[in-house]
Amino acid sequence: MRNFLLILFTSLIISGCTGTGLTTYGDYVRATKITENSDVVVYRQPGFVGGGTIFTITLNGAELGTIGNDEFLIGEMQEGRNILNVEVKGIQGFGLNKPTKTFEKTIEKNIYFKVGYSGGANAPTIFIQEISPQEFRRRAAN
Repeated sequence: MRNFLLILFTSLIISGCTGTGLTTYGDYVRATKITENSDVVVYRQPGFVGGGTIFTITLNGAELGTIGNDEFLIGEMQEGRNILNVEVKGIQGFGLNKPTKTFEKTIEKNIYFKVGYSGGANAPTIFIQEISPQEFRRRAAN
């Protein structure tokens, strides 16, 4: 029984390490070069707490994809009000909050958000924070 639990735990960690997100600033440039729309960019900061989980990102009710540590997704904003949701699905998300960020598209420019865990290992919570294009570029360049 002990070996079964060890195998189950290991498989949960390994399967949760990567998402469907992009990983480099070059990926971002290629993805946004073909569009003239205003985009929402959601970057997941790396961290030890929750490092094996993946975040499911939803924009205006449509799932953009999943992101692991140091990955990001790009979605197209709609005119007016936009709603960004972050959650961890499955057993790994049990007891975690599901933050939502509402924002307006007021001008033709991209909006950047950072998501991750705060609160440490004892009481982790997921956060969404707007960041500058310069901060996103610095983080995605690593």
